Amino acid sequence: MSIFSFSMNGVAPVCLILLLGFCLRKWGILDKNSASKLNSLAYHVLIPCNLFMSLYKSELTEVFDLTVLLTCLLGHAAVVVILCFTVPRFIRKGSERGEFIQGVFRGNTAILGIPLITNLYGESATSLLAVPFSVMLVFYNITAPIILTAFAGGKHTNASDIVRKTLTNPFLIGTILGVVFSVFHIPLPTVVESTVNTIGSSGSVLALLALGAASDFSDFRTSGKLAFLAVALRLILIPCILLPVGILLGMRNEVLAVLVCFFCTPTAVGSCVLAENITGDGRLARQILILSTV
Repeated sequence: MSIFSFSMNGVAPVCLILLLGFCLRKWGILDKNSASKLNSLAYHVLIPCNLFMSLYKSELTEVFDLTVLLTCLLGHAAVVVILCFTVPRFIRKGSERGEFIQGVFRGNTAILGIPLITNLYGESATSLLAVPFSVMLVFYNITAPIILTAFAGGKHTNASDIVRKTLTNPFLIGTILGVVFSVFHIPLPTVVESTVNTIGSSGSVLALLALGAASDFSDFRTSGKLAFLAVALRLILIPCILLPVGILLGMRNEVLAVLVCFFCTPTAVGSCVLAENITGDGRLARQILILSTV
């Protein structure tokens, strides 16, 4: 019972905030356009501030774990390679191949992972997530566009554009600045530190509200077998394989929770935007996002 209670304390607040966002839209307080703007605010300002403060207030030499980083990176790489070889065998439509693969390997670590590990182990545990997240952010932003473009056909991947979008990603900028300020012990004025900390602490909540408001449960009726299969791989098979690997490597408690944030969270919200712009479709990506989130 204590294990169930501990798990619910971490997961229930995330689900309840998502539900509140959905209710706010039904009550007319939030619409999809407002939710999109809230999500953009959280993406560009609030969550980057949270990542910055998490690193700024921590000693990186104490929270950096090479084993965790390599497990996250190599685990994702293995998933991508296996999917690229197997998915074309049972999905004929090119755009759906790329959207399926992205929906399986790209987790919503930023919006759902951060509040999850915070609810389980407190604010201090967030710093454990920030360093591997910065590396995985680069991995996601390079791998996803290449896969979507390669399978969709027609458009060619622009390497310079991928590099530009990666380097200007707000999450990556917030993480890099946090690393610099922490490593070189650059002090912030008290008023600035307090302001950034307050701004950052609201990021996850607003992002979850926006995600809940943007969700449309009527899409469940039209979701096909591919969406259900992608969610089963994302939330059942991959955790069943990679979490035991982390346990065998000696990971426990908040360190193991870092793997949970990468391998057990729903599909990333940004996957839909990326899929729609590259493949011109995005239908399967939206279905995977909604199903995996619920």
